[in-house]
Amino acid sequence: MSNQTKAILFDMGGTLRRTVQRTEEQNHQVLQRLMDLIRARGSVEDFAHLLAERALSYKQWAEQTRVELSESDLWTKWMLPEFPSEEISSMAVQLNQLYRESTGSRKILPESREVILELFRRGYRLGLVSNTTSSVEIPGLLKELEIAGCFETVILSTVVGKRKPDPAILLEATQRMGIDPGDCAYVGDRVERDVAAANRAGFSNAIILRDPDGPVLDGVNGSNLAPDCIIDNLRELLDIFPARVSPGPEPAAVYNAALSTMWAINTFPRLTDFFEFARRSGFARIELNHKVTSAMLEGIELHNFQISSVHEPCPADISVDELKRRDWLISSINEDNRREGVKAVRRSIDLASRLGASTVVVHAGHVSPDSSLEKKLRALHASGESGSEEFRQIQRQMIRSRAEAADAAFESVKKSIFELLAHAETSGVRLGIENRYHFLEIPSPNELEVLLAFAGPDRIGFLYDVGHAEVLDHLGFYPHEEWLQRFASRIVGTHLHDVRGTKDHFAPGLGDVNFDAVAAYLPEQAFRTCEFQNTNTPEQVKAGLEFLFEHDCIKRMNTEVLDMPASMQKGDEL
Repeated sequence: MSNQTKAILFDMGGTLRRTVQRTEEQNHQVLQRLMDLIRARGSVEDFAHLLAERALSYKQWAEQTRVELSESDLWTKWMLPEFPSEEISSMAVQLNQLYRESTGSRKILPESREVILELFRRGYRLGLVSNTTSSVEIPGLLKELEIAGCFETVILSTVVGKRKPDPAILLEATQRMGIDPGDCAYVGDRVERDVAAANRAGFSNAIILRDPDGPVLDGVNGSNLAPDCIIDNLRELLDIFPARVSPGPEPAAVYNAALSTMWAINTFPRLTDFFEFARRSGFARIELNHKVTSAMLEGIELHNFQISSVHEPCPADISVDELKRRDWLISSINEDNRREGVKAVRRSIDLASRLGASTVVVHAGHVSPDSSLEKKLRALHASGESGSEEFRQIQRQMIRSRAEAADAAFESVKKSIFELLAHAETSGVRLGIENRYHFLEIPSPNELEVLLAFAGPDRIGFLYDVGHAEVLDHLGFYPHEEWLQRFASRIVGTHLHDVRGTKDHFAPGLGDVNFDAVAAYLPEQAFRTCEFQNTNTPEQVKAGLEFLFEHDCIKRMNTEVLDMPASMQKGDEL
């Protein structure tokens, strides 16, 4: 076997998981749910036989043509062509998952997770390429196992329209990863499909996991399809692929941007795995977000990483949701609760000070916890009714409600900020007041102006959240550009993410934000944090970083400065 492997790509079915067949009774129970969904009549036995015949016909066609259809095309053209196509297309993903559930229970192999994590930690680049009719099953499973971040790319035949043994599907993966096929190994379970595709794609190694209930593997149609190695357990891969030279794969470029640990939650089992992903992807720094607990930080030498900022209430040993439930917020009009809110932010200031992080991102609370009106407003916006009279009435009502309740809560915020400034001054940490996602939250632009007047820019500044500004603009409250026109000179940092409608935290390039306009206002010295929800794939995270560079929101860095202590990293852009 070749020892030049830099990347390992995996099959899914039969390799990382296996299917346990269901009984006929179980099969029919699931198919009855499918019949109810489409209002089909007749016996479930006849329906099961019909779908099985059509599924087999499709399978034979797909194997012959090496083409895979989307769920919509599969179900409108092959599985249920006699039903209204628009209706079937709209529920095709759900129908497909029900049918797959009826055929068997898919069980991850017990060693899959540990092997994937160990290979990632040994410095290998990982990808996944699978023949499948489902576009949602594998991504959901990887997220459930907390290994989604380990795979640079996930190529599913139903999404790209090609299937193994066509080598094009493997070459699609190597192209996305930017790696030579000769530096790759492929791990699968079918010689005629997986070895054939890997050989034709020019992979250096093709490894087959033997099915204990399957036939003896001695190659197919001659030795040209013999795998380079046959294994009986995925753990044998750890004998084949030793640890690579530290520190592992190097990014093509490094950018003056941080990646928030928001994306780490349920994407990796350990923060150190997330830190490694961020490094490989070209992020120079990390922001610790408000989901990170002391337990997650335990045992990590955080001084080995560049932490740009800490988002309170990190360490979140009392969660954000629990702080809200208890009203332990710096906006609380109950003095005891307000003090508890201040304590939570102080803990973040102390952590930032220990790590040498310049800024603590501060949520300033709300004027009221009632979100019922805003939920209605967002629902109207989502249904295209933002120009309706009902929308405008709710909007006016929310503006009145906020004005009536704001004074008392804002007085608490002002008192809290004064106390936090005094605490932060001794620590050399700056407060960054973030504009918020909900209208009833603090601050409004006018409230922010008051808070920023409490101290100079070295002690308190504006944490400009791009997505939050965009959402409240979409809802008709504050024009996005107002925040920038009034407070650009006080921006100390920014949360960069995209917006679709009133949903945020998408990777840039996936939504509606005008990042060219954003770039025009960002001060050179303000730190940049990519605050992406974990629903974004690793590919989308990396593409978002490149998108920000192309739109002048971030810059490439001189990588030599990354070896310096954080306090010495000045003027590091090229």
